[in-house]
Amino acid sequence: MPANTKYLLQSPWAKTSKIIAAIFGCLIASIVVHLALALWVDLSTFLSISIYGTFILWVAFILAIYWIKSPWKYWGMLLAVITICSIAIYFGKG
Repeated sequence: MPANTKYLLQSPWAKTSKIIAAIFGCLIASIVVHLALALWVDLSTFLSISIYGTFILWVAFILAIYWIKSPWKYWGMLLAVITICSIAIYFGKG
């Protein structure tokens, strides 16, 4: 049974943007979240689970990307996560 066309994206820009956000944006966001967490928790216990946690968080971000319809909303969500975690990394170093 084919997919209902009213639920599919029609714009090629929106499709490309969603794929780029899912691959690169979500990966960067999940890595930055784990870098921020590494500064605030005990590093020796955190490093052993960091790779698995990064992959799980990356998949969770990808699922969130595909639930959101508007390209501006998911890019805004990713930029907000990256900005908040970057600020936490900046203040966590001091």
